[in-house]
Amino acid sequence: MPIQTADFNDCLNYLHNQLGNQWLAGTPLGIGKPNPLINYLYQYVKNNPDIEMSLFTALSLEVPSGDSLLEQRFLKAFTERHFKGYPELDYLKDLKSNTVPDNIHLQEFYFQSGQFLKTPYAQQNYISCNYTHVARDMVNQGINVIFQMVAVDRSGETPRYSLSCNPDLTFDVIRIAKAKNLTVPKVIAMVNEELPFLEGEAEVSADYFAVLLDNSDFYFSPYATPARPIALIDHCIGLHAAGLIADNGTLQIGIGSLADAVVYSCGLREHHNTDFLAGLNALGVLENYGELIASQGGTQPFAKGLFAASEMFVEGFMHLYRDGILKRLVYPDVAVQQLLNRGQLSESLSASTLTTLVNHKVIAAKLTSENVERLQQAGILRTDTVFSNDQLYSSDGTKLGYDLNNSKHLKAISEQALNAKLTRGSVLHASFFLGSKSFYQFLRELSATERSLFQMTPVSQINQLYGSETIDREQRINARFINTCMKVDVTGAAISDTLENHQVVSGVGGQYNFVAMAHALDHSRSILMLRSSHGSGKKRQSNIVWQYPECTIPRHLRDIVITEYGIADLRGMSDEVCIQRLICIADKAFQNDLRETAVKHGKLKADWQIPKAYQDNTGERLKSKMKVLQQQGLYPAFPFGHDFTKQERQLTKALTWLKNGQVGWFNKVQLLLSSMSARTSPEIEPLLVLMNMHEAKGFNEKLMRRLLIKALNKTT
Repeated sequence: MPIQTADFNDCLNYLHNQLGNQWLAGTPLGIGKPNPLINYLYQYVKNNPDIEMSLFTALSLEVPSGDSLLEQRFLKAFTERHFKGYPELDYLKDLKSNTVPDNIHLQEFYFQSGQFLKTPYAQQNYISCNYTHVARDMVNQGINVIFQMVAVDRSGETPRYSLSCNPDLTFDVIRIAKAKNLTVPKVIAMVNEELPFLEGEAEVSADYFAVLLDNSDFYFSPYATPARPIALIDHCIGLHAAGLIADNGTLQIGIGSLADAVVYSCGLREHHNTDFLAGLNALGVLENYGELIASQGGTQPFAKGLFAASEMFVEGFMHLYRDGILKRLVYPDVAVQQLLNRGQLSESLSASTLTTLVNHKVIAAKLTSENVERLQQAGILRTDTVFSNDQLYSSDGTKLGYDLNNSKHLKAISEQALNAKLTRGSVLHASFFLGSKSFYQFLRELSATERSLFQMTPVSQINQLYGSETIDREQRINARFINTCMKVDVTGAAISDTLENHQVVSGVGGQYNFVAMAHALDHSRSILMLRSSHGSGKKRQSNIVWQYPECTIPRHLRDIVITEYGIADLRGMSDEVCIQRLICIADKAFQNDLRETAVKHGKLKADWQIPKAYQDNTGERLKSKMKVLQQQGLYPAFPFGHDFTKQERQLTKALTWLKNGQVGWFNKVQLLLSSMSARTSPEIEPLLVLMNMHEAKGFNEKLMRRLLIKALNKTT
């Protein structure tokens, strides 16, 4: 049994007694970090230089603070409300200021996007590896302790514990250490009653932990990501992608506005199909890609629905579940899943179910204890039936028989021992979750029956096929692995995590795994989404490029690429065809340069011209085509709600207007000059108070106040 305590000092004493002065620690990515405990230990080690501590982690979540004065003021007001009570990680401050002590070594394999671009320490200590290899690398580095936040369910006679949001690496680290006959890391867990309790492999007994810290003073609401607006071009990309998702299939998506756009368009496809088709027709999707949509996806509602196999349980899956789209159940018994896939077995159970299983040699006609146990684990036989002395008994002790070839035995067993429908089905397998406050509330409020539909599991089970390939292939039929990238070169290689100067924006994570899996699974596709360009004015650049020094997804794994202008199906295509198709979905401003460069290097015939249908790839054209639909209330910026108050929404609108108005030197000067005459009013005075700019001090603050007043007058 673990040491159960409410005192951080007991954890400290345990570390000293078990590990001496060498603490090689791992802690989960995202919200699974026990922040108060980590902060306590970090400060202790900072003050005790004789101790050496390494911390291996990822996705250290940071409360946003902003760059400009106006952004900082706005975010300060917002975060004080939205993140109230959230204990920020102390080591992030030292990372950002490059003041991490010499006796502490911090390493991450995945960053919050753009978080550490200007942080040399983090860039130097970044570890690049596939998510599935992280546990191996942690073991090879000698990890001897894991700090983990856990959920608790106190509804029964004894507490139940769950790794909840992060079973992703802990199980794999311990499994690999045992397989290599190395020291198994100790797990020090901190209970947090505000962390949603999820089941599946995430649920563990108390003796899984070496130390179990439970103190209500340190419970806190997990980091909740604020809702992000979905821009029109993101909606256009999501609309294309939603048509490529096959019914009776499998879905993996990531986090961000592009993934949210896919979910929104899936909702239209399911519940407002006429509007969905109107969007496709407005963009010419069916005209240009109708055959591809028909063969790989569809435009009709999801009759059989989808199953989710995704390393990250993102909020989008909650919306798909509520919309009745995420409803395809998968089951843990491979033979049962095979028969279901082939239509030879139904989820509704009867005597024919048992006959089918006998005919396919899944079980023997004369039941054995092993057969009965398998049928119970498969969700076919009731768990309260008992097999004893070669006879099956009902829960009340009635003898039912054992021979399925005997009509009386078969009738008795089917009437008194079978469940009405298959149980133990699930609609999602995932390794970690992260989302909004409403998402966490949804998870907390799941009934016991619903909660079992969402199974949390190690990343080794989700992000790869080997190890459990047979069952994975049966469960993950018609898979669509949909991810976001930053750039794509004209031969189909994708860049998703790193700049050309080797600075890491985020990390590889599981993207490579899922792209490779799409090629390994029958009838499955990888879909990479990206905006066609970034930046504005003279700094605007194409995201479809001739070449790039970094690569996340090599070109030999090229598949489907989507921008706001269309779909490029690259699988099995020659370099020339790939180049043509990618140029066709690039922005008009960059198409000719790409074509000329390809011709110059002999990768494209000189007489090839961009087809007429793709010669007007401009943002203005998209806006004009989608204008009517947006006027009808479709494709809004916040289709799933937002986290801002009315005043914060007003400020967001003003700050966005102000930012857009400062593009280019001339515009900045004009804006500054016009703001000199800006006057306040009773309507905007409370907004200035919220921004702490009702009494500006100093030249810069006074100037920013005038600019803000100008923006508020224009947008309020």
